[in-house]
Amino acid sequence: MNDSDALKLIFVGNVGSGKTTSINAISEVPVAGTEAKASEAEALHRKPSTTVAMEYGIVHLHGTKLHIYGTPGQRRFDFMASLLCKGAEGMIVMINNGHTDPLGELDYFLQFHKDFLKKHPSIIAITHYDDNNTNTLLVEYHQYVREHGFGCAVTRLDARLKEDVLRVVDKLVLEILRHKARALNNG
Repeated sequence: MNDSDALKLIFVGNVGSGKTTSINAISEVPVAGTEAKASEAEALHRKPSTTVAMEYGIVHLHGTKLHIYGTPGQRRFDFMASLLCKGAEGMIVMINNGHTDPLGELDYFLQFHKDFLKKHPSIIAITHYDDNNTNTLLVEYHQYVREHGFGCAVTRLDARLKEDVLRVVDKLVLEILRHKARALNNG
């Protein structure tokens, strides 16, 4: 396998949704990151430091090298998410269900990344769901995503568990490979 067969995946989402934790859980190399003291009120409420540029890790699945990037959750760094999406083939949108308005946060990321989400395989991953009825929760998020015109799968994710993160990444990679196969067959 050469690096031209590699895939680039992006983890986006609100502050404290587990992007950094997820990448650290699965990366096969030490994660390169840019943590700094949090400055926005929502970030300070959730944790003392936060990503300000990106996280980067590597994992292999299905014989494919995956370059995994995590974007900042603070909105003042949204430009980094836009930059990091260039050349990406799939996205995991992580939403911290413990946020005061998780559906508002979901809507923000759906709208901010709508052009990418309409063209590329993507998954919505709900984190921090411990105190809620998970089945009801997933139905609400799924309905919200569909009502707003997106076809993304919705799943729960415990960012601390390597197996859980790999399950979601695996699902996304398989969808990317199916998407590529369809494109080859149609074009």
